[in-house]
Amino acid sequence: MFCADYIASFIFHGLITGGLLESSYLGYFGTRSTPDKVAAVLTASGAPILIGSLSGFLGAASVFPFDFVRRGVIAGKLTLRHGLSTVPYAGVFFGLYFSCRNRDSISSQCGWALASSMSACLAEIPFDKAKLAMLGSRRTMVLVSGLYVPFGALMLVMYDKAMVRVSQNRYGVTTL
Repeated sequence: MFCADYIASFIFHGLITGGLLESSYLGYFGTRSTPDKVAAVLTASGAPILIGSLSGFLGAASVFPFDFVRRGVIAGKLTLRHGLSTVPYAGVFFGLYFSCRNRDSISSQCGWALASSMSACLAEIPFDKAKLAMLGSRRTMVLVSGLYVPFGALMLVMYDKAMVRVSQNRYGVTTL
């Protein structure tokens, strides 16, 4: 994954999660769908992977028209399909982390952030043709992707802390 689609997937994850919470807070889903109920759905089994994958797809689609890196290294016509390595990356990155971490334990958050970041790098490798073209082998891809793991983990924990704080302060949600 390159920087633009990585950042875009974070933005879309926040928009999806925050948008659903805000919509329930404003009553757009009816009086029965409170932010607590929406948060329970967002953390239900499989939901974090689905939301992560959707945010990865939206991130890839939003940066596709401006993707000069892939356009420069992939021979032939570049299609959206070439940027979709962001989907398994974001699905595993957000999905594994938000499915497994204990939001009240920083050691749990850091451990699951590292595991999620490394797993996401491994999930992306079979699909990222541009990175393969630039680096030459999948082994090199694994080594280079490993350099991003600490940064990805740090970003994920900081993002989680921000989302938990916003959900508690604005919506009174304690289960996100």
